[in-house]
Amino acid sequence: MTIMSIHYRIATILAVIALTSGLNTPHGQAQSQYTTNAQLASCGTPACGAPNCGGTNCGGTTYSSTPYQTSYGSYAAEGYSTMPYGGGTSCYGATGDTSSLYESGYTAQAMAGGTATSGTGITYSDGYSVAGPSSAGMYSSSAGACGNGGMMAGGGSIGGGGMGGAVIGGGYATGGGAVYGDPCGNAQVATMPTFGSGTFGNFAPGFYGGFEFLWLRANFGQNVALIIDPPVGNTLVPFEYDNDLSPRAWLGWQSCRGTGFRFTYFSFDNEPDPVSVTAVTGATPVFVHVFGAGANLTRNANANVGSTLTSHHELKMQAYDIEATQQFCFASTQAMFGLGVRIAEIEQLLRGDVYDGGGVYEEAVRNDLKFQGAGPTASLWLTRQIMCSRFSFYSNLRGAFLIGDTDQRIYEMKGAYTTELEDRAIHREILTNAECSVGLQFGQSLTPRCGCFLRVGYEAQIWLDAGGPVNSDSSIGLDGVTFATGLAL
Repeated sequence: MTIMSIHYRIATILAVIALTSGLNTPHGQAQSQYTTNAQLASCGTPACGAPNCGGTNCGGTTYSSTPYQTSYGSYAAEGYSTMPYGGGTSCYGATGDTSSLYESGYTAQAMAGGTATSGTGITYSDGYSVAGPSSAGMYSSSAGACGNGGMMAGGGSIGGGGMGGAVIGGGYATGGGAVYGDPCGNAQVATMPTFGSGTFGNFAPGFYGGFEFLWLRANFGQNVALIIDPPVGNTLVPFEYDNDLSPRAWLGWQSCRGTGFRFTYFSFDNEPDPVSVTAVTGATPVFVHVFGAGANLTRNANANVGSTLTSHHELKMQAYDIEATQQFCFASTQAMFGLGVRIAEIEQLLRGDVYDGGGVYEEAVRNDLKFQGAGPTASLWLTRQIMCSRFSFYSNLRGAFLIGDTDQRIYEMKGAYTTELEDRAIHREILTNAECSVGLQFGQSLTPRCGCFLRVGYEAQIWLDAGGPVNSDSSIGLDGVTFATGLAL
């Protein structure tokens, strides 16, 4: 038995042991090594390939061409990552990523680019190379991949010929070749689909949801509670809406390619304090006029000297969004685009009541305005990490065109119920809605597959031609501070 034959057999045994240990790596052990923060939207979160490649202990960056250091147990290895989103030699289940990324080349489980025993190497177009932690050299010649020797494992060199270069060839893999592909062919890395310089795919799949508290205040294009008519000119008195709590909730799901769906619910329900003015000499009458159908309908309530006019108003809004979503990364920004349908309902009620000095109910006017409609909506959610911290800037944008029916009823009572009239106008119209929010977000992983976030920001909404207290074609604006929390599973 020659020295070369002894070395050859020792190298073969070491290679088989290394491969066997890679095949038998317990999944639980590998899971404990995966420490990448789970996020609602994460560029490069491993999901579609092996579940744990790209983590803290897996080394490498997105299509990295720089050295990285990775370790497994008491072994350490250094090399280069050519797999998207990183992925190093100590990753459990490297076959899942490598076999799908390389069209040819050596791709046996836990051996592509090396394992704890074989170390880390570089995949070349004409073969492969591996180097052990004790190897004198770092990589083999191209001929070594085709069975002419040159493979190094655990520091032991292998001469030419014999068993096709240790593991490669008929010595281990059936068919005389690598487990997947041709070890002598060109190794090609499969690329992800791209959108400009952005990237789709390899996102964490699963459900996500959140709840948002919006501290909003209502504003109107024509905010009229009542008008005081003094001897010279008029004085308009508006409703004073305060900030009030409004909820928003969403639930969604996305695949590992970033495609998914989302359902969102929003509600606003607020009523300001009543506005009350008693007419006196020199400041009379006190009145409120209601207009409908483009000012073609008009009714009013008037308070003369000694009488009091009290105006009430309330606003209720609900919106439901059903969207198909696509998540992607653009430069250092994470984004989610949504396209779907918004269903909205808006209800407003104005009441103007006039009482004389003795408390007798003299006059009244009411404007009952309702809108129900649906239409296309588009949204864009953006986050950008602040340096290397867990904080990020965020922005949410949404727009919608709502086509539906406006139903307006105007009621008028005069002379203590002596005369009662009601006008009604029903017509179809298009409402335009736009929303924008900006703020600061904090993300935190809870488990390797679960993450949460907290955020605070400012939001503004505009609902054009939605109507106001005294007419049907005014605009509604909402603005205020928002607080939100969410979870990804």
